[in-house]
Amino acid sequence: MPAPSARLPLFADRAFQAVTVLAILSVAAFLLQERTGPLWPDALNWLLLTALIGATLTLCRRVQTDPASAPAVRHYWGTVRTGITLFVGVAALRVLIALGAPGWLVAVSVVVHVIGGLVLTWPLVGLPFSARGRARRVGVWLDLGTLTSAAGLLIWHFAASAQFTDGRVTVSRVVSAVVIMGAGLNGVYLAAKVVLAGVDTFARRGLYWIGGSALIGGLGSAISFLHPHQPTGNLLLLVLPLAAFAAAVGARVQVVDTAAAARPRRAPRGYSLMPYVAVAAVDALVLYDNVGPGAGNSLLIDGVAVTLTILVVIRQLIAFRLTDALLARIGVQEARFRLLVQNSTDMVTITDPAGRLTYVSPAARRMLGTDPDDMIGTAVAPWIHRDDRVPAARRLATVIAAPGATVTFQVRVRHAGGGYRWFEVTSANLTGEPSVAGIVSNARDITETREVRDRLSYEASHDRLTGLTNRALFSKRVAAAVTGAGPDTPVGIVLVDLDDFKNINESLGHATGDALLVHVAERLRASVRPADTVARLGGDEFAVLFEGARGADVDQVLTRIMAALLEPAVIDGEPMTVRASFGVADGRGGDDPGEVLRRADIAIHEVKARGEGGIERYRPGMEAHGAERRRRVADLHTAIASGQLVTYFQPVVTLPGGRITGAEALVRWQHPSEGLLGPGAFIEAAEQSGLIVALGAWVLRDATREAATWPGELTVSVNVSARQLRETGFPDLVSAALRDSGLPPHRLTVEITESLAVGGGATAGNLQTLRDLGVRLSLDDFGTGASTLSLLASCPVDQIKLDRSFVPDGGSAAIADAVAQMARAFGLQAVAEGVETAEQAARLTALGYDRAQGFYFARPMNAADLRARLAGGVVTVTP
Repeated sequence: MPAPSARLPLFADRAFQAVTVLAILSVAAFLLQERTGPLWPDALNWLLLTALIGATLTLCRRVQTDPASAPAVRHYWGTVRTGITLFVGVAALRVLIALGAPGWLVAVSVVVHVIGGLVLTWPLVGLPFSARGRARRVGVWLDLGTLTSAAGLLIWHFAASAQFTDGRVTVSRVVSAVVIMGAGLNGVYLAAKVVLAGVDTFARRGLYWIGGSALIGGLGSAISFLHPHQPTGNLLLLVLPLAAFAAAVGARVQVVDTAAAARPRRAPRGYSLMPYVAVAAVDALVLYDNVGPGAGNSLLIDGVAVTLTILVVIRQLIAFRLTDALLARIGVQEARFRLLVQNSTDMVTITDPAGRLTYVSPAARRMLGTDPDDMIGTAVAPWIHRDDRVPAARRLATVIAAPGATVTFQVRVRHAGGGYRWFEVTSANLTGEPSVAGIVSNARDITETREVRDRLSYEASHDRLTGLTNRALFSKRVAAAVTGAGPDTPVGIVLVDLDDFKNINESLGHATGDALLVHVAERLRASVRPADTVARLGGDEFAVLFEGARGADVDQVLTRIMAALLEPAVIDGEPMTVRASFGVADGRGGDDPGEVLRRADIAIHEVKARGEGGIERYRPGMEAHGAERRRRVADLHTAIASGQLVTYFQPVVTLPGGRITGAEALVRWQHPSEGLLGPGAFIEAAEQSGLIVALGAWVLRDATREAATWPGELTVSVNVSARQLRETGFPDLVSAALRDSGLPPHRLTVEITESLAVGGGATAGNLQTLRDLGVRLSLDDFGTGASTLSLLASCPVDQIKLDRSFVPDGGSAAIADAVAQMARAFGLQAVAEGVETAEQAARLTALGYDRAQGFYFARPMNAADLRARLAGGVVTVTP
């Protein structure tokens, strides 16, 4: 709590100093002239009053414009300023009257006077009482009744009854008496209400002076207008300066106390002094009325009554002080408890054994957006999420059944803004405590903690990219499905692997690859039942768990999935279809989950080994095929390391002459036990195991080293796989091979497939780097992939090789002709491969092909045979 600011001195304001001086002068002038008679013209008295009211207006204006004051305070003092301004008009009219103006101005000044009084008193009527609760409000009205009764008696005795001192009763006298009584009682009422006002924005001391101003102005004005016995001078010259001074003090105190800011509030008394003030006033009146001749015994009796009243009052006041001290100590303890509860981060509630809320701490407003009063008296259950009501009721029943017991549980509670918040609730049975008589619960908001925990749990069990179940959760669900099913309940596991996804990822970029994976996940989810589990195991591997579905049903679903994946979809602006391989394992309840997963893995490897996609169901004996593949990979690793690989070369010749211009390097494996093996026996194993990179590097180095021994400008062509071309260091490998062998870069041709040519990222960068080295690039198997004009326009190649499937063999030569024309249009060299007959060679020559290779010209041969042919001067192949 901040320390209270220092209070400004009351008389530090020049305007207030002026008001004080002018008020003293006005009152002194009135009293002096009452004893001596008029000493100067009456107009000077009213001018002095005008100056006093003007200075008071300055103080009112400062409160009205004080930015530190509350809006309600500024508005009130704006109204006061308006009312006081009207009294400036009253004083001005009185000056004119004193200077000889017409007498009817007196009536005008009275009307303005009354209007100004109404303007000043009206805002006080709206001030609320500070009393809270019905009993306290009744007490306040009783106090007001006592005070008003006493005040009415005094006003009647000293003011209103003077209208009838001669015993004559007339209508005008009755009206005058009523007005005096009304004005006086209204002033007393307003003064009392200001004292009892519960407006914290107003300075309490200022309210007292405002009440005094209302009492002086109201009662004094009524007496000055209607009392039959008037002083020598105009009584308003005494009433108005005193009322203006009281208003000025109220304005100044408001500014001073507002500047003090966090001033401590005085604790309210547990009783009111007003009725005792009223009793004391009436007793004083009794004594006053009985003093004089003929008082007799009544004076003694009244004196004793007054004495007893005083003694009772003193005793009552002592009892009140003791009560106040006790209540103050209790109040401190209650305030401490209230502050602890109100500032606690937990919400505290008390519930009766029937489940209805009897107390809710203010923290409910912050934590649930609901006023605590709106919750008190309602049942707990409707505030709890319906899924949590039964568990919560069970926990609370346990607590209710055992006094002193405690329990902690988590539950969702409705928020006023919609939705639910998670709470950790600790409930204790304090029904045996009379001050509580209920179940006390401390509720702590754990929504953020739950959200973080749930998010971490979700991320640990789901794939971030697709939102599918990940490998860990899928394995758990497989285990739960297999162990929880009956022995006759089928359980199917399907592993899904996308075909050629690596090429798509490498050629079109990872962003497109990710978008394709999301597309596949959506198609898989849409094709299975809600009860089935779809998972992404990593990379392009997916899995589906079918519970209770027999083999034929699983096959139908997989057929539907294959069809859905083959439907064209636009991925990053490119139409794509997806082909996938499916490995299926059938299990039943009671099987070993790991074994069922192993069977599905064997099946997927079997279908991938075929390279045709489709569905493969596990059959006994498939393990042998897998073992054979693993053995082949191990043998191939040994072959690369121990020099079992051999490079063969197939000549490339000119058309129509048949002159050798170079050769394509083709790898063979001289197996220790199986003899010479072609690439079909081991390339796929090399691709799947990743050995293709090492194998390709070996072929590149051996081919360039051999080609460097060839005469003239004969070239060598080397096939490069996607895995090789994706390696960032591949251009450095080519450069090193050329440097070590001494082969000029233009004599090396790197052959790539069309799918690699359309790639981006590292693939495109490596192709450009090879061109910058001077290495020639060739599109191998042209026509089987994404053969487009845009590809030839954008891809930095020097040569295209017509795939053997398009070499004309008695049928249409449209594709071969189109490829030759495209080559000429783009200034590329066209090479036909797979030429096996003279007729094919002749037709290709006619179409414009100037290079060809195939069995018709020469079969692949080892390096020694090719060197011998070249050394013997045989540079032309004769079929």
